[in-house]
Amino acid sequence: MKRSHWMSLLLLALSVTAFQAPANAAAPNCASYSNTNLMSWPAEDPVWEFCWRRLRDSVPTPNGSSVELFEVHFNGHLVSDRMHMPILNVEYGPGGCGCFRDWFDQEVRFEATGLPCANGYCEVIESPRTICDCAPSDTCDSNPNNACNVDVGSFVGVAADKGTERLTLTSHAAAGWYRYTVNWHFEIDGTIIPEIGFGATPNGCTDTNHYHHGYYRLDFDINGPDNDEVFVERLADDGIDTDSDGIDDNQDNCLAVSNPDQRDTDGDQFGNMCDADLNNDLQINFADLGIMKSRFFGTDPDADLSGDGAVNFTDLGLMKQAFFGAPGPSGTIPQPQKVLEELGSYVEDVQSWLFKDSVTGRGYRLLPGRTDHVLEVTTFDPVPFAKGDYWVLAQNNNELDDNTFGCAADLDEFVNGESTDGEDIVFWYRIGDKHIGLDECHCGRVGPRFEPVGDWSPEVQ
Repeated sequence: MKRSHWMSLLLLALSVTAFQAPANAAAPNCASYSNTNLMSWPAEDPVWEFCWRRLRDSVPTPNGSSVELFEVHFNGHLVSDRMHMPILNVEYGPGGCGCFRDWFDQEVRFEATGLPCANGYCEVIESPRTICDCAPSDTCDSNPNNACNVDVGSFVGVAADKGTERLTLTSHAAAGWYRYTVNWHFEIDGTIIPEIGFGATPNGCTDTNHYHHGYYRLDFDINGPDNDEVFVERLADDGIDTDSDGIDDNQDNCLAVSNPDQRDTDGDQFGNMCDADLNNDLQINFADLGIMKSRFFGTDPDADLSGDGAVNFTDLGLMKQAFFGAPGPSGTIPQPQKVLEELGSYVEDVQSWLFKDSVTGRGYRLLPGRTDHVLEVTTFDPVPFAKGDYWVLAQNNNELDDNTFGCAADLDEFVNGESTDGEDIVFWYRIGDKHIGLDECHCGRVGPRFEPVGDWSPEVQ
């Protein structure tokens, strides 16, 4: 075909694209769920929109699942179909009270001041306060009877703290003598931070060591349930030196290229020898070649890939070898491995998880909290009761909890080889907290962090 014909087709394609109707941003449909309310924040040009259900109405029965979130949207894009915590339990050490499957649908009072503030919802004008927020004047240090851990306030329901950079939902739950502070934090940049605080009122059962466990059920449906992918991200193995440069793989910022000096002038965890990505967009292409050209025969340290003190043909050769690829790989950055079928286990060397739509490239990375999975032997071994730290499952409407009334979670029964490649995927994530006996004023707050990956720019209205 002649060049003029190619140009005509290109201009036609551009003109059609230019006059296409703009896509409308999606919005949650809260009428699809009983006892839910719409949350939009900020009020003008909302960044976050989702349906929420207070914990007293949460399902599945009989135990509930804390504050539930449905059709969570960031900048008009669907992030998750549903987020909640259907499993909550506790195990005691020797001489304690055995174990319990706790319920997560009993609300208990806490302090919330604001307008409006009625019918189970409060837009607060100051930070709410639960049992986990003991004031300095009533700490356990000054109260030998541990009486600081008593219920405060008179509000029950969900409090919304609408700041300029963060939206926080707070609720307070009771299960016998235990108190659970529930928080969902939504950042203006798309970050989500779920958090549970494990507290208690004085009771004889808390005199012995015990572990609390909560199991989040996270249905990440990035732009819908189709084309979902999940990747487990791991660090390289210890004790292996693939490129024989004297640096073990899990500390080597260039796994496949020998670079004993580990030179990394732009600090992105990719050594210069394998980092021709000069604009740090994780792709090596003509944009980077243009930057290299502008710095050629100079001494710019980032473009000096070889480390010989000058930007020259040696560096251009290194860029040529990596062209149309990605920087690295780096052993200091977790490497993604696609999960192709259902699995569940303890974290071991897992560093993070990536949930992504294979068409749009949008996704969310789950970064575990530093103490989310701690299982230390005290007067007993908590590992067998915890059962695991994560489960990747194909979505099934009959798997909203583990379908058991026993103390321990039983999610392993759902791991039966179903495909998770391009399917509707559900991720279960365990958090836990260790309580030392008689330390009834302890309230451990734990939870992961979800960070957006890819282009989440708002849809054109």
